Amino acid sequence: MNADLTFNSIAFKKSYDSKSDGSLRRSTTRAINTPDDMLVKNQGYTDASTKVPGTRYDLRFDRTDINADGDKYISSAYVVIAVPEKAQSSDVTTLVATLKAAVADANLITNVLNSEL
Repeated sequence: MNADLTFNSIAFKKSYDSKSDGSLRRSTTRAINTPDDMLVKNQGYTDASTKVPGTRYDLRFDRTDINADGDKYISSAYVVIAVPEKAQSSDVTTLVATLKAAVADANLITNVLNSEL
C-alpha cells in the first residue's frame, strides 16, 4: 500500500491506518482548518440474493471550506465498490473503468445528477 497519494494535484499524506476505522490521508495545503481528506475502509459482506461473499471497499473524499460569512462546511464524494469472491480482476477493472468514464464526463451533473428524482 502506498502511504502518500496524489490525485487532482492534491497530495494526501497518510494520517493513520486502523483495522476498525480504515485509513485516512489528509492534505492541509490550502490551510490546516480546511483540509482535504481521503478515507478508505473495507468490510466483508454476503450478497443477499446470490449468497456469494465478498469485500466492500468504501473510498471517500471530503473537502472542508469556509464561506464568506465564516461558516465551515464539508462537501463529500464517495464510491463503494463491492467485489464478490468469485469476481475476476478483469470484471472489477471494467466496472471501475465505466465508473471513471461517467465521473469524468463533463455532462454528468447536468444530464444525470440535476435531473434525477
